[in-house]
Amino acid sequence: MKTLRIQTLVLLAATSLFVPGGRADEAAYGKILKERDTVLSQIVAARESRLRSGAGDEAAITSARLVLYAFRRDTAASRAEKLRQQELIVAVWQKELASVKVRATTGIAGPEDVLQVTDSLLQARQVFEELQRDVK
Repeated sequence: MKTLRIQTLVLLAATSLFVPGGRADEAAYGKILKERDTVLSQIVAARESRLRSGAGDEAAITSARLVLYAFRRDTAASRAEKLRQQELIVAVWQKELASVKVRATTGIAGPEDVLQVTDSLLQARQVFEELQRDVK
């Protein structure tokens, strides 16, 4: 029984050497990226729709947008596209910081909340600057 398994594994390994996998792998990878982008976009749209109907919350939308934009940045083919996606991430954090500051003035959010969002914004700006340096 063990001999049959070993022979099967050797046969699979040997035949995989003759299969032109480079292009198939690239096509499969591209399909996965496209499908994931679609799924993440649908998550953002669903959360926005829930918010419009009164059942959602802004934090869920912010989180979904950040995941989508980071995914697009990380998979972008060009530096220009990476920069564009990072700009969107910075804009999300700027909006979130403004929102947290308003909540802090009313006592709903505390100073630590403001600091945490400020740090996230600074981190996003840092990545943006690093991407810009790579372009120059």
